[in-house]
Amino acid sequence: MRLAVAATLALALPAAAEDLRSAPDYFVESVMRTSTANILAVNCAGLSVDLGAISQLSAEILDRLTEDGFTPRILAEEMADPSEAIAVLQDAFLAKHGLATGASEAAVCAAGRAEIAEGSEIGALLLEVDG
Repeated sequence: MRLAVAATLALALPAAAEDLRSAPDYFVESVMRTSTANILAVNCAGLSVDLGAISQLSAEILDRLTEDGFTPRILAEEMADPSEAIAVLQDAFLAKHGLATGASEAAVCAAGRAEIAEGSEIGALLLEVDG
């Protein structure tokens, strides 16, 4: 949850682009992983997000951001919008699994289950459920 708050803050930035700090790669990657896991779970009745794993990841990322000097104010006002970098990673995920806009639930479920089977960072945030 805390990571979602940090991501929301980062997306509502008023400062001029030339004054903004780049979002750290680990932040971009974690937002991509959590958002992709959520999207898979929402679109596949047989998958759910592992709230414990997401909470742990969020805490680790927020601790790391704090260690790297990213205060809530910096996240809200001085960090560049990471949306484009996240979109690039999500596009790579979609290409990896052959998913396109309007993909069937079966295709989405197959992608999520493949991530779980691979033990990927996205798969680690998912659980199979009766659906």
